[in-house]
Amino acid sequence: MKLLLDENLSWRMIKQLTPIFSEVVHAAELKIKQPADDISIWDYAKKNGFTIISKDDDFEKIVLLRKAPPKLIYLKTYNLDTKKLVDLIMENSDKTIKFINSDENDIFEIYSN
Repeated sequence: MKLLLDENLSWRMIKQLTPIFSEVVHAAELKIKQPADDISIWDYAKKNGFTIISKDDDFEKIVLLRKAPPKLIYLKTYNLDTKKLVDLIMENSDKTIKFINSDENDIFEIYSN
């Protein structure tokens, strides 16, 4: 499973998420105009088979307008540090994998306590 981390997430998450997800890249390392806008990230994810993970509600709007693919993992969290965000994603990894492999939903929301 391939995850594309939006620019609002730390690139430091890549190493920690790679054991669960086969490929994890950050928007800043894409071969597209930088800083990458949301539509460019969306298009890249669609063309290359990535699921987007973001805290940005703009992606939720794009999914509702354009439909999946790509799918969106929407982190509805407050100001969590990178470690806590990674922990939250890892705690929800089984549900996340099920979501990515399912054809039922376009958006999976993960909330912090």
